[in-house]
Amino acid sequence: MPEVHGSGTHSYKFKRQRIGEYPAAIAESSPEKKPVSTVSSSITLDDIQRDKLTEMASTNWSRTTTTDKMKPYNPDLVKEIYESELSVKQGHNKIVSLQRVSILEVSRYLEYYLCPNFDPDSASFEHVMSMILMINEKFRENVAAWVCFSDNKDLFKAFLERVLRLKEQARTLRIAEKTNYLRFMINLFQSLEDDIVSQKVLMKLASLQVWSCLSYGRFQVVSLLKFQLAGICL
Repeated sequence: MPEVHGSGTHSYKFKRQRIGEYPAAIAESSPEKKPVSTVSSSITLDDIQRDKLTEMASTNWSRTTTTDKMKPYNPDLVKEIYESELSVKQGHNKIVSLQRVSILEVSRYLEYYLCPNFDPDSASFEHVMSMILMINEKFRENVAAWVCFSDNKDLFKAFLERVLRLKEQARTLRIAEKTNYLRFMINLFQSLEDDIVSQKVLMKLASLQVWSCLSYGRFQVVSLLKFQLAGICL
C-alpha cells in the first residue's frame, strides 16, 4: 500500500480498490446511456424509387424514358439540384449528404446529363462542381470514374481546364467545395495509370511548365545533374 507524504505532518494511504470492492451505489448513479437507434442510415431500393431525384431523372435523363417524353436539357435544373442537394450553406458544419449523391449516381446523372451537356464555354460553376462531386462519388464506391470520357478525350481536356480555372472565378469557394475540389485533385493524380488521365494531366500539370516554378539556382543544379546523367558535357 503506497504512502504519500505532503508538506504537513500527516501521511496519506491510498488503497487500490478491486473491481468488486466498488459500492453498488456508484454504478446506479452513473449517467444512463442513451438507447442506440435501430434505424438504419442506409438507403433502400424503395427509398430510391420514391425519391424526388428519381422522379427528376425519369423525366430528364433516364434512358428508360422514351425520347418524346424526355425534357430538353435545362441548365437551371443543374443549378437547382446543386444548390438543393449537393451544396452546403455557409456556416453549416456538415458535409454533402452521401445519400443524395448516391441516388444521383444510381440514376447515372453524370453519364446521361452532365457530361453530354457539358459546354466548356458556357457551363456554369454548378455544372462543373456537380461533375466533380459525381466523379468523387465513383471513387468512393470504387467504380470506374473516367469511363464517360473514354470516347471523348477532348471533353475531358476541356473539363479539366474548367476545373483548374474554378479558383480564378469571382465566386469564393465554400469549405465543403474546397474539400471536394481537393479530393477530386487527389483522385485525379491517383489515376495516372489511366491513359486519358496521364496524357492530359502529365502534359498539362507535370510538363515543362513546372520548371518555371523553380528558382534559378535550383534550376541550374537540376539541369546540370540531368545533363551529367545523360552524358552531355556542358
